[in-house]
Amino acid sequence: MKFNPSRPYTVGLELEVQLVDSFTFELTEKSFVLFDKASEKLSSVLHKEFLQSMVEIVSPPCDSSEEATNILREAYEEIKKIGEMEGFYPLLLGTHPFANPCEIRITKDKRYERLLEEFQIVLKNFLIFGLHIHVGVESEKELWEAFNMALKYLPLFIALSSSSPFYKGRFTGLHSYRLKIFEQLPRAGVPEQFFSTEEFEEMFNVLKNAGFVESLKDIWWDVRPRPDYGTIELRVCDSIPDFNRIEAVADFFKLLVAWSKGKNGERFYHQIVKQNRWNAVRHGLDGMFIDKDGVENINSKIHGLIEDFDREGLIERLGVRADNLYNILSGFPVSYRMMQAYKKGESIRKLARFGLAE
Repeated sequence: MKFNPSRPYTVGLELEVQLVDSFTFELTEKSFVLFDKASEKLSSVLHKEFLQSMVEIVSPPCDSSEEATNILREAYEEIKKIGEMEGFYPLLLGTHPFANPCEIRITKDKRYERLLEEFQIVLKNFLIFGLHIHVGVESEKELWEAFNMALKYLPLFIALSSSSPFYKGRFTGLHSYRLKIFEQLPRAGVPEQFFSTEEFEEMFNVLKNAGFVESLKDIWWDVRPRPDYGTIELRVCDSIPDFNRIEAVADFFKLLVAWSKGKNGERFYHQIVKQNRWNAVRHGLDGMFIDKDGVENINSKIHGLIEDFDREGLIERLGVRADNLYNILSGFPVSYRMMQAYKKGESIRKLARFGLAE
């Protein structure tokens, strides 16, 4: 498995968008309309997805999170304009709050059909939508340093992006129910630690030779190494209906990757990462983070890391918009507002409106 270096700390973003009827807010199978009416600029970043009622916006590698986010923002605005004429809205939430999976149609594609045949009802429940963040690294050593650091701190990104407390018309009690759906797949969820491409390749080849995977696209971990791209890919975030927050979360990950350089990485227990992940899924920013030094509130852990990044001069050196980073990471993701509205008596159907991007 060849490692292809990237320019260090470039950012690429992938944002999954759900398409809903303008009146009922039910999922509507209008992706074909978008591909038919999209401008050349939108077509260059618009990708088909598993469901006919969703699309994915994919930025190229960019020098900054701000640049990558602006590409998503411009694409979203064009999708919204097409939707105004065609009777649909683009929503950015980790789950659809009330849709019935039995009523949803899958995009015709050999790969999707193969996956559906293998995973059956598990995949049919996949009304989930995420944000994936790629950050470039220039050496294999940095890739694995970043992978292990991202693995340890992935619960922080769950808490910062949570937008899926409702599913199939029910309040789940969780800030990110999307992750509980996703982890049902056998190659999803929290991976083990790896410290070299050779080690990772050995594991991958066992699966490939047994016929269970064809490429790295068939590995769906919360954080995924991409030696072929020279990136570390964070896949744990829900779709976020706030482009300033998308930029801030991407910058936080970019800073974490840069901060990991030269830190060879400690070995830590897989079960501790899983417990921290659950704490973020269940309690969001109010959850607890277990570390070797003790237990700390997730929100406090985030701000402690930002202080570490700042002390090392990374925020300034990487050109991160500090005002946006601090402002956004001091606030709460949309899951909190959705839960609050529900507890005040708002119907779950109306909660879908929280997915309209700001």
